[in-house]
Amino acid sequence: MKLQAPVIITPRLMPGVRVADSFVSIECDNYTRDGRQAYRYHIDTPTFEYSGGDLKSGVGNGTLQSGLASLLAFLGAAAEAYSYTMRTGRESDNSDLFPAHVTEWAYQHSDELSMIGCELDETPGLISDEHNATQPAAQPATATEGSQL
Repeated sequence: MKLQAPVIITPRLMPGVRVADSFVSIECDNYTRDGRQAYRYHIDTPTFEYSGGDLKSGVGNGTLQSGLASLLAFLGAAAEAYSYTMRTGRESDNSDLFPAHVTEWAYQHSDELSMIGCELDETPGLISDEHNATQPAAQPATATEGSQL
């Protein structure tokens, strides 16, 4: 696997990015039943560690780079929700994307998350020779006893 800045090998020995004094790492997990790439991600800061496995690609094949860009976009949405709640006192639809401490961290680093996310979106090949470059062939749907397709 070849990585280009801003992508690095994080202390978890996975591809990811450095955000101030923290690291955001990602790895491919498996494919979902509907053929989407599932990811496992980790956010390591000096004050907490948070891991999740609820991130999935859109339809078709997802890459580590697109997964990382999506994760940063969700962190940005959580940061915007935090800002909205602070300004208005009302909850946003995105207030519950992450636990409160992760959302607060994302708010504190929202500019850097946004800049790195843009670079990931606009520069193809920052993570190349990915092990998930091809998706396994889809299995045809089959009916089980008592069910219909």
